[in-house]
Amino acid sequence: MSTWLGTGPARRRTFDRRDLVGATAMVICVAVSVIAAHGVALKVTVGVLGALAELGLLLNRRFLPPRVAVLGVALTICTGYAITLLAPNGLGEVPVLAGAAVLPMAVPPGPVRNACVAVVAVAFGATIAVISRSPVGLLAGVGAWFISDRSIEHAALQAERDRAVALLAEVEASRQALQEAAAVEERGRIAREMHDVLAHSLAGLSVQLQAVRVIAAREGAPAALTEPLDRAAELARDGVQEARAAVGALRAAPLRGVDDLGRLVGGFPGEARLRVTGRAGRLAPEAGHAMYRAVQEAMTNAARYATGSPIEVDVAWGGRTARVTVRDHGLPAGRGPSGVQGSGTGLRSMAERIEAAGGSLDAGPAPAGPGWRIVVELPVAQAPEDRGAVGGAATGRTTASAGGSTTPREHGGKEAGA
Repeated sequence: MSTWLGTGPARRRTFDRRDLVGATAMVICVAVSVIAAHGVALKVTVGVLGALAELGLLLNRRFLPPRVAVLGVALTICTGYAITLLAPNGLGEVPVLAGAAVLPMAVPPGPVRNACVAVVAVAFGATIAVISRSPVGLLAGVGAWFISDRSIEHAALQAERDRAVALLAEVEASRQALQEAAAVEERGRIAREMHDVLAHSLAGLSVQLQAVRVIAAREGAPAALTEPLDRAAELARDGVQEARAAVGALRAAPLRGVDDLGRLVGGFPGEARLRVTGRAGRLAPEAGHAMYRAVQEAMTNAARYATGSPIEVDVAWGGRTARVTVRDHGLPAGRGPSGVQGSGTGLRSMAERIEAAGGSLDAGPAPAGPGWRIVVELPVAQAPEDRGAVGGAATGRTTASAGGSTTPREHGGKEAGA
């Protein structure tokens, strides 16, 4: 009861294809019931009741807050009973069954939900028994109960699937971090080997050549001998400097960049797409790495708190700035967060990394429609016109992932759980 009467995230959402199909089916059923009704007054009454049945579903799915959403479902079920009694040859049973299917989503689990489903099933069986004038009609209540039970099972399965998607996103991020750590460790080992063998050998060679040059000069060796020794010593010194630079580069952790975003989005376990617009410039390595990490963290957050929502990643190249926007569309109706919690420092760490690279980050509810949006802007180190190249991303290029998952949430808790 506390879940039912408490506050929760509003369930604003956009209409999708399933909503359109359901509304069309409801209109057809009401039309059939109106035709089956006898007399003009009865036809008008059935039509009004049908409109109220559709209104109940609309209120439940879009407008009513969770604590009173059951009122919309009750309106649909009651009007369905009335249509069934007034026009027995019609399809008034359809609104009742539609209401029975969404009733478990409007009532929290527990004795209250079980009682509501039992009342609807018994009432439906009694209604069918009355219009059929046979006690066998009571068995129809089993159908209403079965539909409600299947809805409960589907919701539980969907919740587990959402949790699996969120956990897969977490596992993928952890796997990538482990791979990078292993790569850094291997590069460190190679760097140590190079330093111990190559750099030391070159340094020893340089010392020996310098000693030989000193001896040759003291013995009055001709220039034909001392000049090659000078060039060899210089090459050895350059080799030492290059070996040290290579060792330093190997010890540095490899940085991700904008070019890696396609693989990141393509490997996301849910539904995500990448869109790149404008002529690509070049970001500094630190800026490109910061952008990659910001997109990775934003997608992981969306998997946690808007599980099942499509994720859009838009990269827009400007003359002197690169802008990336990561947006989800909020929790789908009847769905809840995955329950996977973050460390609580994701957004703050993301903002610090972006600011250190000279950029800015803006995170908050999407301005149009439900969902959450993160916008990152970073300076371009070298614009396309500076390079004189016509390379980069073509306007409107889109890369879609092979993801599998197809109202705003309480955004205030997202940063705490990021």
